[in-house]
Amino acid sequence: MIVNSTKLLLDRNSLYHNMDYLKKVKKKKLLPVVKANAYGHGTEEIIGALYDYGQKEFAVARYVEAERIKKMGLKDIKILVFESIGDYSMIIDKNDIYISVNNLEELKSALNYGVPPERIQIKLDFGFGRNGIYLSEMQEVKKIVEGQKTRFGGLYSHLFAVDYEDGLEYIKKFDDVVNLLGKDRFEMIHLQNSAATLTYDCDMVTHVRAGMVVYGLQDDGFYERNLKQVFSLESEIAGIRNLENSKYIAYRPKEEGQSAKYIAKIKLGYADGFLKSNEGGFCLIGNKEYEILQVTMDNTFISVDSGIKEGDRVILYHNVPMVTSKNNMTIYELLTILSPRIPREFV
Repeated sequence: MIVNSTKLLLDRNSLYHNMDYLKKVKKKKLLPVVKANAYGHGTEEIIGALYDYGQKEFAVARYVEAERIKKMGLKDIKILVFESIGDYSMIIDKNDIYISVNNLEELKSALNYGVPPERIQIKLDFGFGRNGIYLSEMQEVKKIVEGQKTRFGGLYSHLFAVDYEDGLEYIKKFDDVVNLLGKDRFEMIHLQNSAATLTYDCDMVTHVRAGMVVYGLQDDGFYERNLKQVFSLESEIAGIRNLENSKYIAYRPKEEGQSAKYIAKIKLGYADGFLKSNEGGFCLIGNKEYEILQVTMDNTFISVDSGIKEGDRVILYHNVPMVTSKNNMTIYELLTILSPRIPREFV
């Protein structure tokens, strides 16, 4: 009996290679972003491996993600939560959770509640329509910062996909704010996201905030050949049927001209986050590509030949550009929707 025959396999060496490469090239500390189930790779698996590697600082989007990490029982870690906390009573006694203040009132209310400055990171807004404290409010922020006896946990903003010259302008503005508030008043300063990490150098920052590049994933238009893909989505042939005398393929009638003689099933379907839009795409069995004919809730059916047998290894998403084009989605979108039904395992 095949149990958990579909798995997202993870390469520890590739993960460590990417961390080492980014630190070497950028000459900065790293703040890995492990939100959204570590970009679909598995929160516990990735954080456990990074912790063994010596990484103690992490960033997530939501408080519930920080709580999930806390349950791992790791010592001496710092977890930055990007989204506003709202209820400071949830984190006031949790010294490993660091909060982001995303507007001026949040900064004031967090300090008034008694959240220590060293556990507060201040986010700046450069007019991207996201969140953060406006640049026009920096003089008031300066007074607040100078009024504290201890350093703040951090100062940061988000430099995402912008025109190259605009990016240089925003880096200059960020540097100006750091100089105004005082670099030595912040333990951590970070600006680049993954795309900007590959595009820009920022001398002022203490950390590079890297998400998808830690996992070897890259946006269209960005390519760094030294990064290594960490994941491999794999399954096994769970059964094969001869279609010569069949009017149907799985749940559908054979289409006119359908030439598939044998059909193979794997235990992976849209309930696992493997979308029906993968139909007409290809997977890899051995060294040969085979067409994906049909994706159902729990299974996927593949057109194969007589050389394929039950138990053969099947690799999905082996051709990332083809897969992203077929689904009209980035690879990290496709990974983050993969269900917890799919085990994540290091090999």
